[in-house]
Amino acid sequence: MPSETRQIIFSSEEIVAAIQQLYLRSHQAFPRGRVWDVTVSADNGCQVDCDIIDTNNMRDRVTVAGAKLAAALILFCITRKVPIPAAAQKSLAVINNHLALCVTLGAPAET
Repeated sequence: MPSETRQIIFSSEEIVAAIQQLYLRSHQAFPRGRVWDVTVSADNGCQVDCDIIDTNNMRDRVTVAGAKLAAALILFCITRKVPIPAAAQKSLAVINNHLALCVTLGAPAET
């Protein structure tokens, strides 16, 4: 049986919106202020660091990685009506310094 793999690439703004949406949904407070930098790395099964500065020039950082980051991106896709099959395998990857949600349907047959 053939398999299919899609890579959904996210902009920094979409990543921040996804993380904020996850925080809101889980009744956690996302720090107030302006996100001035978003860093994506392959650490911890893919990790995002959001650097935030508030009106008093106080800095904060939100770090989201692994399954929590994947959940944020999947929730973002669901609310934006980006189709993701429930039965698909989902993983995160960094592709050309951009965060990607990789969605794989079917598994290659072993020979």
